[in-house]
Parts: sequence; C-alpha cells; structure tokens
Amino acid sequence: MNTPASATPLPVSEQDRLGSIALDQWRGLALVLVLISHGFYFADRANGIGRVGVNLFFFISGILVFRSLSRMRAKTDLERAKTFWWRRLRRLYPAMIAYALAMLPLAWLLQHRPNLPPNSDFGSYLKTLPVVLISGTNYYAEKAPWSLGHLWSIACEMQFYLLAPVIYLLGGPSERRRNLIFGILLAILMGFGLSQPFIYHWHPATDTWKYHFEFAVWPMMLGFCCEYKRDWFRQISQSLVTLILWSGAAICGVSLCVMLFGIEMKPLVVATGALLLAPCLMAYLFGRPMPKFIGPAMKWLGERTYSIYLWQQPLTICNFVPDVMQPIGAAVSVAVGGAWFYFFERPFLSGGRRKAQPSRFVRLSNCSLNAFGKWLPNFA
Repeated sequence: MNTPASATPLPVSEQDRLGSIALDQWRGLALVLVLISHGFYFADRANGIGRVGVNLFFFISGILVFRSLSRMRAKTDLERAKTFWWRRLRRLYPAMIAYALAMLPLAWLLQHRPNLPPNSDFGSYLKTLPVVLISGTNYYAEKAPWSLGHLWSIACEMQFYLLAPVIYLLGGPSERRRNLIFGILLAILMGFGLSQPFIYHWHPATDTWKYHFEFAVWPMMLGFCCEYKRDWFRQISQSLVTLILWSGAAICGVSLCVMLFGIEMKPLVVATGALLLAPCLMAYLFGRPMPKFIGPAMKWLGERTYSIYLWQQPLTICNFVPDVMQPIGAAVSVAVGGAWFYFFERPFLSGGRRKAQPSRFVRLSNCSLNAFGKWLPNFA
C-alpha cells in the first residue's frame, strides 16, 4: 500500500513491475487467510475466512489468465489455446501429481487415527486419485478424503483454464462484442455465486454445490474482465486508489473479527471479504505494493502459495495431527511447501519467474523436510 512521494502516476512500465509484485503479495495474503481458517478450524471460530482467501486466489488467477491470453504471440487462435493449455498443465500438474503420490503412504499409515473426517480410509484415497488427475475433485467433494478434498479449487481453476481461450475467442476483436460476451458470462456466473447461499439455506443437502465450477468460479471471471478493462480502471484518481487500498486493511480486520462469533457469521465473513478484491485490483493496476514491514514476507509466500496450499490441509483439518497442534501444522506447511516449490514447482515456471534461489533456502528446505520426517511418526 506504499504511496508514491508525488501525486503523479508512475510510468506504465514501472506500474506493471510493481503491480506484479503486488499480485504476489496479495496471493500471499490469500494463503495466510486459508492457513488461519484451517489452522484454527477445530476451534469453530475461523469459519468463512478460508473462502475469502480462495476467492482472492481465483480473482488473481482470472487477471493473469486474460493477461496471458492477450499478450501471447500466436499466429492462430488454436495455437494460442494450445500454448495456453500446455503452460497451465506444465505449471500445475507436476507439483499436484507429486503431492498425490507422496500422500499415498501417509494416507495408508494414518488412516486409523482417531476422529478422522469421513472417507479417510486408504480405499477412498485410491478411488479419488483418478478424479484428481482429471481435475474433477470439485464435483466429487462429498466422497473425497480431506487430504485430496482441497484440490477442488485447483479443479475449478483447471476447468476455467480449459474454457478461457474459448471465451477469449468468442469475445472477438471488437470492444463492443467483448463487452457483450464477457459481460453476459460475468453476470451469469456472479448470479450463480450469489444464489448458492440462498439455495443452501433452503436445501442444506446442496452444501457441496459451493465447490462446483458454476457456483465458485465467479471471481476468476471477474478478474478476467477487470484485466480486460484495465485502462478504464486506471482512470481512477490516485487519492481514491489510496483510500481503497487502506480500506482493504480495515475490511480484512472486520472479516477476521466477525469470524470469531461463530459459524452463524460465515456468510457475513465471506461477503465482507469479497470487498478485498477491490484493493487487490488497485494495488496491481497502480503498482502499489504492501508496506515494507509485511510486503517481502507476503511476496515470499505468494510465490510459493501453490505448493504450500497443497500441503497445508494434511497438517491441519485432516486430523492427522491433534487439534491443538494444527496451528503449528499450518506453520510447518509453509516450510514443507517451500521445499516442495523448489523441487516440484520452480523447474516448471516460465523463464521470467524462474529465478535462482539462495543456497541457504535449499539448506533450510532440506532441514525442514528432515525435521518433518522425524516429527510426523510421533502422531501415527
């Protein structure tokens, strides 16, 4: 949220550079919200804040999807689509497949722990693996073990990635047509998203619908449209941008406070948390990173969000560790996910994002994995 010394806007190239940093930081914030939600899930006082984090993930993904498609140099629409799909598969699948395979022996070893969630047996894990590989977990949530259930969000993203080049193609080259096509799709998906809480209120059996693509993916389409309209948003005055950015801190604080009042406040937590999408967009478009006392940590987390997200659930709400240890498990997942990023995610990043990691990080990652390997059997 740093404010430039002068009131004049930064050059566009500098805004883009700082905006990319800001997106990483906001992705890191989204991860922190998920870690809070799952680390303190057992207390029943962190309901809804995890979904706020996921919505932030989706919104940022939508921004990056349109940016990637619009900046891609391709001779044909088919070439653009194939290149886009390949990059996304190459980016996400290696770390996810490695995680699913690494969890196989742990799922067998820990399946008889007390107070496990439904479907925690090894047979359910094996049955869910093919669903994970075809990115269909969001439609299989009621049968999936919780050690794989969190991959519903990855499934939603993959499904949107599959459709995104088609949506981009349908928009055509003209602004009028894009406004119509993108606007209609956004209205439909936001309508589904807004309707889900009401459907659940009248029919509680539809609880798992919140993981379905049509109900969950509206923030991705919103981010897609916001990136398309980036020039329009950049006409907002610097003073209003600053106000929106600082309001983000207040909104986050309100959501965190409201969640403490229990499950009844979950819809309000998710609703207020959705307002965080506005300051996220402003930080990105106007190149306004978070303050230095928190920005570098959020950026580090944001760059490793995917790998940490993969590992946080087994160390928290799966009940593989005792309830009181789950906040520690959330912290341990940062170390484990950081190591996972280095070995299974970083090699598949684009050249621009694949930067050399300090040697001390490699040592820290190895130490973290060794410590984790010694610590986990104590609870088996």
